[in-house]
Amino acid sequence: MKSIPVSILLASVILGISFIIGCFFLSNQESVNEPTQVAQEEAAKDKALMTIQETAEYLSMTEEQVMSIIHAEQRSFAASGSFNGAMFPFIKVQEEFFISRNELLLWAQDASVYHRRYVNGQLQ
Repeated sequence: MKSIPVSILLASVILGISFIIGCFFLSNQESVNEPTQVAQEEAAKDKALMTIQETAEYLSMTEEQVMSIIHAEQRSFAASGSFNGAMFPFIKVQEEFFISRNELLLWAQDASVYHRRYVNGQLQ
């Protein structure tokens, strides 16, 4: 049986180790460049204002339902000149709505206390 020269064996080991280390660095580089879902969710929690889409996801609603609540409360306020409790906490910049994350929690509590009902775009 013929023996493998030590230089070839050593070169093979070095090549294998280099390949493993290179793969390790590449896999770490990809994870550094691409934020994970957890990191994105943490960044979203720090935002003071949310878009309609983010608000809908946060409330487990559709965007249409969120907009329906906003419009229903606005119509109710315009019709009576007053509103009982906290109104949906939004600001409008040009044509885009933004919702305060902190105030949204207070609104949800208030809406629950008053057992508000929103049916077909109307506050009942």
